[in-house]
Amino acid sequence: MTSPTTCPDDCAPGACQLCCSLQVVDELLATPGAVTGEEVDLLLDFRHLLRQRTDAEAMLRLFCELRRRLEQGHYLAFYRLRRWLENHVVAELANTAGEVVARVRLRLDFYCLEPIRRACLCGALQVASSSAASRLRFAFVPAHRATGRPLAAFRCEG
Repeated sequence: MTSPTTCPDDCAPGACQLCCSLQVVDELLATPGAVTGEEVDLLLDFRHLLRQRTDAEAMLRLFCELRRRLEQGHYLAFYRLRRWLENHVVAELANTAGEVVARVRLRLDFYCLEPIRRACLCGALQVASSSAASRLRFAFVPAHRATGRPLAAFRCEG
């Protein structure tokens, strides 16, 4: 079991530091015997994707892999990572022109990305004002450059 991080339990975008998720990963990496060599590689890749904030899809796919492997032995760490991700990543439904027609909150209720995508798609289609939607993609909530915190005005429907 890893030690608790200094991140607030609610980890709301307006109150959370963007480095909270990195701290949780760092604690997993720093705990002797907590992970195997292969899991260290996966955690380092995951940490890199979290830090870069450019490929939410790849980051979520890797999170799901890590969750299946490690959550049973490190439940608190993965609880915090799930809450952080649910507050800092959204699902966006785009039309054929690439314009976002609906944005919904990410819910990590499943251990694989495709069921998560399906649940997000169902939620997005319920709030979409256009039936010409063609693609669901995952995106990081934009961060305010001065503070490094997500923009409070960024809105999700569902």
